[in-house]
Amino acid sequence: MVDLTGRGSLVVSGPDRVAFLQGVVTNDVRALAPGTGCPALFLTAKGKLRATLDVLALEECLLLDTEPGLAGPLVEGLRAYIVYPPVGLEDRTASTGVLHVEGPSAAAILGAALGPLPAGDRAHGPFSLGEIEGRIVSVSRGGEPGFDLRFPRESLPALRERLSRLGLSPASVGLLDAARIEAGLPRWGSELDQSVLPNEAGLQLGAVSYSKGCYIGQETVARLKTYGHVNRFLCRLLLPSGSAPAPDAAVLAPEGNGQGKTAAGRIVSAVDSVRLGRVVAFAWLKRELAVAGQPLEVFTESGPVHAEILLPPGA
Repeated sequence: MVDLTGRGSLVVSGPDRVAFLQGVVTNDVRALAPGTGCPALFLTAKGKLRATLDVLALEECLLLDTEPGLAGPLVEGLRAYIVYPPVGLEDRTASTGVLHVEGPSAAAILGAALGPLPAGDRAHGPFSLGEIEGRIVSVSRGGEPGFDLRFPRESLPALRERLSRLGLSPASVGLLDAARIEAGLPRWGSELDQSVLPNEAGLQLGAVSYSKGCYIGQETVARLKTYGHVNRFLCRLLLPSGSAPAPDAAVLAPEGNGQGKTAAGRIVSAVDSVRLGRVVAFAWLKRELAVAGQPLEVFTESGPVHAEILLPPGA
């Protein structure tokens, strides 16, 4: 159980909410039935990231979940495209509590207390536990089965206590972040920022619809799919245990003649994984060097170490 209170929570309302969001984000909002959701991206006109988000469809509105610190910029960015007819856009981040439960037993423990759980990625529905009511969303944030519980923020202490009594162990955001890196799930503010094209980080695999029609940045995304290629990929590397490199540490590859080293990329984030017995790192690598079996070397505090490349999510 991890306290993720502070995640951005926006509500898009009005009869034209679906048409509006369909025209500004990358995924097919029109295809969502109430109780379902999808990941999506908000891009610049040149196809680079402005925000990552989840869109959750309710009967009366659309709920947008986004990373901490992105709610304000996302509201400002979306409002620039609201013309006529008007669409309601409300920031409920300050009044929303979020507890995330993840792990092999998450569904069994929560199901025993709450009843049937939403099934399917980003599926969601109401929940109640005693006097506390909210919405539960099926979403993995660390590679295991997981659920967000969203509720009025004033209920945070009471709900945390009730969930602890069910046998859910409180855990740190850092532990969840380590699991996320192990699972190869890039996140805004760590691996993702405004310089990233979706295809560089593999985000087009789940957050982009190629059949929905026009949206902001769509021309670049479609051109990359049809004609072009990106110059770098976000990849995971495996390094020896105890050798976690610092952010921006250099990644090198042998020169073609075998007589020297060439710059291959840089480390973005890394974690010493107790579960795997290895260091797992995210790194930006040049496209031509992001290939299986490519020998790589990473500089750490203890000197250069060998790195094994794992291609997803970028390649």
